[in-house]
Amino acid sequence: MKIIRFFILLVIMLHISNITYSQEPTQTIKGKVFDSETYVGLPGATIIIIGFDPIIGVTTNIDGYFSINSVPVGRINLQISFIGYKNYYISELLVSSGKEIVLNIPLKESFTALDEVVIKPDTKKEKSINKMATLSARTFSVEDAQRFAGGMDDPSRLASSFAGVTPNTVENNEIVIRGNAAKGILWKLEGVEIPAPNHLAGLFSGGGVNTMFNSNMLSNSDFFTGAFPSEHGNALSGVFDINLRTGNNEKREYAIQLGSYGIDFAAEGPFVKGKRASYLINYRYSTYGILQNLLPQITGLPDFSDLSFKLNFPTKKAGIFSLWSINGMSKVQFENEKDTLKWETNYDSYNYDIHYNLTASGINHRKIIGKNSYLFSTVSFSATEYVNKNTYYRPNLKEIPVSDQNEINYRLSFSTFLNQKFNSRHTNRTGLTINRLAYDYDVTANTNVAFNDTSDFFVKSKGNAFAYQLYSQSKYFITEDININAGLHFLIFNTNNKLSIEPRIGINWRIAKNRTVSFAYGKHSRLEPLRIYLMEVPVANGWETLNKDLDITKAHHFVFGYDWNIKNNTHLRIEPYYQILYDVPVIPDSSFSMINYNNEMYFSSQLNNKGTGTNMGVDITLERFMKQGYYYMLTTSLYKSKYIGGDNIERNTKYNQNFVFNLLGGKEWQTKKNNTFSLNGKFTILGGRRYAPVDFEKSNSSQFVVCDNTKIFEEQSPTNYYVDISMNYTINRPKFSQSIILQIKNLLMQKEFLGHAYNYETNSVEPYELTIMFPYLSYKIQF
Repeated sequence: MKIIRFFILLVIMLHISNITYSQEPTQTIKGKVFDSETYVGLPGATIIIIGFDPIIGVTTNIDGYFSINSVPVGRINLQISFIGYKNYYISELLVSSGKEIVLNIPLKESFTALDEVVIKPDTKKEKSINKMATLSARTFSVEDAQRFAGGMDDPSRLASSFAGVTPNTVENNEIVIRGNAAKGILWKLEGVEIPAPNHLAGLFSGGGVNTMFNSNMLSNSDFFTGAFPSEHGNALSGVFDINLRTGNNEKREYAIQLGSYGIDFAAEGPFVKGKRASYLINYRYSTYGILQNLLPQITGLPDFSDLSFKLNFPTKKAGIFSLWSINGMSKVQFENEKDTLKWETNYDSYNYDIHYNLTASGINHRKIIGKNSYLFSTVSFSATEYVNKNTYYRPNLKEIPVSDQNEINYRLSFSTFLNQKFNSRHTNRTGLTINRLAYDYDVTANTNVAFNDTSDFFVKSKGNAFAYQLYSQSKYFITEDININAGLHFLIFNTNNKLSIEPRIGINWRIAKNRTVSFAYGKHSRLEPLRIYLMEVPVANGWETLNKDLDITKAHHFVFGYDWNIKNNTHLRIEPYYQILYDVPVIPDSSFSMINYNNEMYFSSQLNNKGTGTNMGVDITLERFMKQGYYYMLTTSLYKSKYIGGDNIERNTKYNQNFVFNLLGGKEWQTKKNNTFSLNGKFTILGGRRYAPVDFEKSNSSQFVVCDNTKIFEEQSPTNYYVDISMNYTINRPKFSQSIILQIKNLLMQKEFLGHAYNYETNSVEPYELTIMFPYLSYKIQF
């Protein structure tokens, strides 16, 4: 392929240019060591780089801060220790010359007498940052987002490699978690609920083209697939708990990335040198215009841009204040060819102009109170705007209106929690959240494009509501080997005064030094889009709010777990699960259920809460973390997802694809000049999509696809096979580093089934399939 040959040529040119630099590149590692439960800095903690002779190491100052200078580039291992606390290990940390490494290192206090403590290396990379989590949780790091093939520097695409997660398509990052729609995912940023931060998210049920922030902004973050801790409410399927990193407060640093879909610029540093206040900012402008030439079969590729920042202001006595914001704009447009002889299918006869904009900002405050507690509070605002103008042309070029949708959603939030460490065994977190929700909805639509020539649905609606959440959760160590996470979450919705009381409990029991069995249960709930409850729709005698008294959708999650640390860097995890969904809104005497809801713009039916659903399956992960230059991860999910709609008939859900298998891994080579070359790959086998069979008689007569919804989701498309690869060559020079990165999604050019289309050439309905391969070539410099 030409693009691979071009990648190799660039690598050779950069390598030749590197010969003139003979000075050995080094870097600085710094950060803070603190109590994992209270955030109090630990003075005198020891940080050692393992494997060097003489030993390279330092101790922390009175506030817990440290700095290690002149660290050789490459991969290193760190050991952090402090009297009375469990040792902490960071293995295979990648050090490059272009950017200082800033670490936040939490240590767990041991409640065993010091002379009884025998501590061995235990990195626990498979565990979550949130220590209240029992099962179905893991951390993903900045390096994972950059390294994993298919990750494309995107948290959602990265998560599609994890057990329990089913990706949607190559062209978007929508994911299904244990058979649940993406609309059931809770996105939290800096501890605050935000709308799904994906470009063009309005087109899908939560997914989009790309996440609105990339790895330049990310700190290590958590991802949950079930039985969430009590602090996470308004979630049914999963949780992304995203943390933004804090900018370097001692040195100004920059990163510039130029690629086949645009430019990315990041800057960070202190506002004033010698002070601890810092900034971190990232701007990205991406256009697929270049890719349009490489992918002529794909039309209407999206444009998007985003701006993210975090400003951090530590004070001497008042705590730490931070201001953060993410902002994104995206659009996709297409104007059809007016020469109907060039139309192959009825997809070629659409005109559309779709925009999605998002903003989310907040002010956070963290204050340590005494030696054993801290208070965290935040005020935030978020808003989304979705515009969808869509028209359809019949073969005689008669213009048929499809949609003219304008929707704005707002959220104003205040949240706070107190984290209290009672002793080395028991920590409690108690908090509340107040949300004011509002929307403005204006839509004109055609509910039956196949047979209607004019719009027949007209709605203008505004509304607002309050939602309150209160929770308390505790982690208690009965012994060194047995701990319990337990709590309660309350969700109150003032529109209909509905209350959901949600108990959560989890137990971990280490039955051997390298084996743990676990159980977790949680009751969870999720509000539907606010307009579903408050939208006024036309009825015989005027307008009426049909669903104001609708209850909140709920689910019981049961998860068992078996975790075996086969070696220090290899572990096996098996998690069988069972989920019961109930109080699901459905339309009486219909197959419709909000379980399968996908942002229908002309939804106007009266609903009741008689719908149910079940998800059951098993998730398996076998993972070898990076060591000796290579890593691998094998994940398998076998599952069944069913629902009962308003007609009391059990069916497959839209997301019942039955299985997904991932095998990914990579190899890394260090060259003599301290440069790094890595090759990473991913192989995926994915069960086919569910769909309703086509009513061929009606479709052929109208020259438009009409489905038989009495048999909805009975059909399944063929199994898909995907291969993704990524290559990265990084050159470390004394004061900067530069990288050439090549990523390719769907290298085998697997056809994707996207439904059916009417073919004007054959005058018949046929499966609509696209072959989409996304190549992404970029150059990045950090200094």
